[in-house]
Amino acid sequence: MKATIIGCAVVLFAGLPITTAQAAEEKCETPLLTSETVRLAEPGKWSYTYQVSWCVDEGRITFITPHVTHEADGTTCVWVTNAEEYEKPVPNGDGAWETFNMSEFSCKDSAGRPASVTPWAKIIIQPNGASHIPEKGIGDRIVE
Repeated sequence: MKATIIGCAVVLFAGLPITTAQAAEEKCETPLLTSETVRLAEPGKWSYTYQVSWCVDEGRITFITPHVTHEADGTTCVWVTNAEEYEKPVPNGDGAWETFNMSEFSCKDSAGRPASVTPWAKIIIQPNGASHIPEKGIGDRIVE
């Protein structure tokens, strides 16, 4: 057990962290592709950013990596979790995939009562490198 902990410490202190993007690039035979970016925010309280990167091999999407970043003021709002996330093939046969993420922030409303804020987005990615955002929102409200 001690050897495992020491080994992990050596890697961490050696300055060799592998980021999610680096890990995804290592799995790609071709250049890593990156989607459009979704950014939703309530300035001064919280912000949410979502995009995906993916690999294509012989015209097929072979690997998808979600990238979610969040910021919260820590007083009015705190980030809680990635509440839901998925990647699934679009059933139209063109090789596209639909990706989805919904995050959750715990915030106080104007009266100081606890409330939940759930920004979310769908991104469609294509084997040809294209992407688009068909929907995004906060809770039940779709944002243009």
